[in-house]
Amino acid sequence: MQVSQGSDPFCPASVAGICSVQVSQGSDPFCPASVAGIGPRAVRYADMSDDLAALGPLAERIPPVLRATAAYHVPVPPTLVAKLDANELPYPLPLELRTKLGAVLAEVALERYPDPAARQLRAAAAKHLGVDGEQITFGNGSDELIAMLCAAFAGPILYPVPSFVYYRMAAMNRGLPAVEVPLGPRFELDEAAVVQAIRERKPSVVFLALPNNPTGTLWRMEFAVELAAAHRDTVIVSDEAYLAYAGVTNLDHVAAHPNLVVMRTLSKIGLAGLRVGFTVAHRELAGVLERVRPPYNLSSLDQAAATFMIEHAMPWCEARAAEVVAERAHLAAALAERGFDVLPSAANLLLVRVVDAKAVHAKLSAAGISVRMFGPGRLSDYIRITVGTPAESAALLTSL
Repeated sequence: MQVSQGSDPFCPASVAGICSVQVSQGSDPFCPASVAGIGPRAVRYADMSDDLAALGPLAERIPPVLRATAAYHVPVPPTLVAKLDANELPYPLPLELRTKLGAVLAEVALERYPDPAARQLRAAAAKHLGVDGEQITFGNGSDELIAMLCAAFAGPILYPVPSFVYYRMAAMNRGLPAVEVPLGPRFELDEAAVVQAIRERKPSVVFLALPNNPTGTLWRMEFAVELAAAHRDTVIVSDEAYLAYAGVTNLDHVAAHPNLVVMRTLSKIGLAGLRVGFTVAHRELAGVLERVRPPYNLSSLDQAAATFMIEHAMPWCEARAAEVVAERAHLAAALAERGFDVLPSAANLLLVRVVDAKAVHAKLSAAGISVRMFGPGRLSDYIRITVGTPAESAALLTSL
């Protein structure tokens, strides 16, 4: 790995001392220092955008890295024909399940605070997973769990890039050093670089998205387990948000490794509106996460709905996920036939290289099809397409 300056070969850029190196491969939309064209330097007051400058002296209280970061934005076409930008399951619950779920939610006591221990949900999840309930920590989606891991084990946070954007955001929001290991030319994981970065930077937490978002690539699952065995002083997170589409997990290895965490979410299997995620780890590690978990972080409605889904709707979720896997192969083949470079994917998404990503995105938006486009950097020539229904795939292919 080549770097153009500095002494840290594992972090592409730096803002306010969070990282210290600029990678020679150029701007990276997943790097906090290159968001909105900001280079590896502290941001001066004169450089602030108008909205921050309008705060006057208060703006000086905003950390430099936050000043250089744009808010997360999700563009929506004026007319929506196919929503293929957020990696959601495209199928709504059938009427029978919706009716039963509605009856369950109607009995929720909204005048009371939620169960802080989520006991019914914990019991249902533990039974479904075959683990002890005390091994589970619940979060408001994976995002909150990532933030909790960063808060509980404060120190450098390591992750590959490009990968899930919230790894960086969670580290940045807590003022923690971000150690970013660039992926290979086809977004393969550079295992040797990860090992070297761990030895040199000694991170507290390592996040590995298995499979990875936004690329869909599935790296070697055993690598996370090997890291957990070799680096007992580092939390190794096997982020399995897309388990339903990859079919592989490290859950069976948790018992043997007290520093291995398996993280999952219900968002990708038809329950994105609930915002319910969870980690599975040794009881002692889970106990540490409970110390930083916000009280009442899962609403009563979320708990009741998630419990119902785990107990009654998982076969339906799994069947729909299998349909998406089949459609993924069909869509990838159809795109390849049209000359597009489609990366292999083990998630419910396809990363596709196009000639002019901005023009393609605009053309699809005009047709009412929402896909993910990226800013300047390694992904500037790609669009990410969520695998939808066959009808949505047909609309996409017709509009390209």
